[in-house]
This record gives sequence, structure tokens and C-alpha cells, in this order.
Amino acid sequence: MDSKVGLIIQLNGVFVIAVLCLLLSRSLRLTALKYWAIAWPCLSFALICLRLAFSYESLSPLLLTYYYLGEYLFGFLLVAGCRSLDGGWDLKAKSQALVVPFILLSIALPVVSTDLSDVYSIHTMVMAVLYSVAFVSIRKAKMQTFGWKVMHVALAALAIDFGLNSVAHAASMVLPIETSFLDYNSIVDLVLQTTLGFGMVIVLLEKVLLEARSAHERLQEANKRLEELVHTDPLTAAFTRHAFFGFVKKQGDENTETSGCVGFFDIDDLKGINDRYGHRAGDLVIRNVSKAIRECIRSEDLIYRWGGDEFFVIMISMEAEMAVTRMARLESLLTDMLIDGVEEPLSIGVSWGFTDFNDIGNLENSINKADGEMYSRKQEKKRRRAEEEPKFIPPALPAETPHTLAA
Repeated sequence: MDSKVGLIIQLNGVFVIAVLCLLLSRSLRLTALKYWAIAWPCLSFALICLRLAFSYESLSPLLLTYYYLGEYLFGFLLVAGCRSLDGGWDLKAKSQALVVPFILLSIALPVVSTDLSDVYSIHTMVMAVLYSVAFVSIRKAKMQTFGWKVMHVALAALAIDFGLNSVAHAASMVLPIETSFLDYNSIVDLVLQTTLGFGMVIVLLEKVLLEARSAHERLQEANKRLEELVHTDPLTAAFTRHAFFGFVKKQGDENTETSGCVGFFDIDDLKGINDRYGHRAGDLVIRNVSKAIRECIRSEDLIYRWGGDEFFVIMISMEAEMAVTRMARLESLLTDMLIDGVEEPLSIGVSWGFTDFNDIGNLENSINKADGEMYSRKQEKKRRRAEEEPKFIPPALPAETPHTLAA
């Protein structure tokens, strides 16, 4: 194939990749893409200058300078994109100074010779080095994805291809080598560069997908923590009312047959504790009561904080009579508790009531019945305390001494 025709075909392929990278850069904010989106237009510009240099010999020194510079900028930005692929590197001002030697070389090569074949070994060796550095840089990313592997193979093939070209052209200057391998073959470059561009696009999309997956996982984790905050009482780690209604809805949606019992609890005289020892002590009492209730129920049972000092539990597949038996330990667990900030041990009273339920639909009604039983037990406690307290009997007044009237 004529080298000019092959060069035009190569230019079209590279131009398509350049346009694709530019379009992707408008929607994807990736450091690697920032460099690659400039690299491919640089290569397109270089190939245009080379094509014009073949046609306009009088302008060939200037056009070849632009060709070399465009190729070297492509290689330089290719390396920069590969190094920044893991997101931990960016091109600093000191690194940008590395472009200066390439600029000087681009000016010097056409001065040495305007015949591409005379200096092609130097040019191809420079490109082979740049492709090799890009190959080493992308290996450090260790993405192990399909696109990464495609780029890996393409960069290795380009480094080998340009390296062999350099060696062959250098050898032809001292040895009488007559081989078609020395001819400029843009089709081989096109195939390898297209493969490289194809791998780049896949790598970019894979990286976006990976970041989207990572963002989704972070969002799920944040949502999970938010749900925990909404569903869990921060003081006692018991579930909240919101969590209870969510439980009822879930059970209703699943249409499962659920039965068991519910228990309602209320701390006796918490206001007196708050008034005497402070609200911090009251909060610690609430936390200790919640802990004591947990020790009396099973691990699979659910405990909810219904109000300030009110709790209720849902005990699946357990009758209220059995639950009442389990609550026999509760009073002993709450006797002589040590509360931080309170000098003497406190014995906390808790009133409770249990009711069976046979369907999730009447769970709230069962809770109300358990609440009623708890209230009755609380009133009964108050009545017994009132009966046990000694009644105050005022002392009898002394007999009144009659006054003696003076004679």
C-alpha cells in the first residue's frame, strides 16, 4: 500500500479516537482522560503535518518539526495519563519541564535531515522509550481489568514495534539491508494505536463504573447508618416507634402468620429520681432498665422504646404466661443498682403487663391492652404503698387548765 494512502487511513483512525476522547472528557472528570484527550489530537496534528510534508517539500523542515513535536507530546501525555490512572498522581510544573528536551529534539531532527529515513531511527527510539515508560506506568495501576489488559498488550506491542524499527533503520545505515520492514508502514501503527485507543476507552469506562460502584457502596453504608439512627434509640439502643411501624408494614407485606405476646413496661417514679438526682441520673436509670429487660427476654425478641420511660417488647411464638414467668428476674436485676453520680444504691421499680396476639394486624390493639394491664399494675403498686405507709396521727392536745380568777 502506498505510504500516503496508509497515512491517511491511520490519520482517520487516530482522529476518531481523538474525537471520542474529547467527547468523553466533557462528561467524565478523570485525570487520565484529561491528558489522553489532549494526547490524541496532538497525534492527529502530527500525522497531518507528516502528510503535508510529503506533498510540500519546501515546507518539510517546519512540518516535520511539528510532526516530531506532536508525536512526542502524544507519548509524553500518554505516559502522564497512565501514571495518573490510579488517581494518585498529577502533572506538576517540574514534570512539565520534561517537555523542553522533546521540543529541542523536534527542532534539531529536521535540521539534521529533512529525509525522514535518515533520522527515523532516532525518532522511533524516542517513541519506543515513551511507549515503554507508559507500559511500566500502567502496570503500577494493577487494575487487572479487560481494558487494562488491552492497553497493556498494545503498549508492549508499540514499544517492540518502534524499537525494532529503530534498530533496523540504524543497522541499515551501516549494513546493506534491503527489506520492506524499513518502509514506513502506517497500517501497523494504525492497528496498534487503534487497539491502544480501544483499551483506553474501556479502561475509562471501567474506572467510571468502579467509582460509581464505590460511590453506591458508600451511599448504601450512609443510608444504613441513617436507618440505624432513625430506627435505634441513641440512649438505650432499643428500637424506636418508627422501627416498630416499619416492622408491622414488613410483616404485613410478607403476609406471614405471626403470633406471640407483647409486653409493656413503665418505670415507677422516674420523675422523683430526676427531681432528686438530676436528669443525667434519670437517663442512666432508663438505660439500665432497658439492659435489664434485655436480660430477661430472648435474643430474637424485639425491644422498643415507646416514650420517655416506656418500653414494650414483642416476643414471637411465646405466650404471655411464659413471658410473665421470665420477668420474675427483672425486680432482682433492678435492686441496689449503682448509678454514676448517685452515692447510695437505687432500687428501681418497673410496672409491666403482657398480652397475647395471634395476628400482626391486631398487634397495636394488643399493645394497648398490655399498656392497660401495666397501668393497672402501677395503680395497684401505688395503692399498696399507700396502705403500707404509716398513717400520721396528730398528738393529743394537753388538757386545758382552768384560769383562776383573782379575788
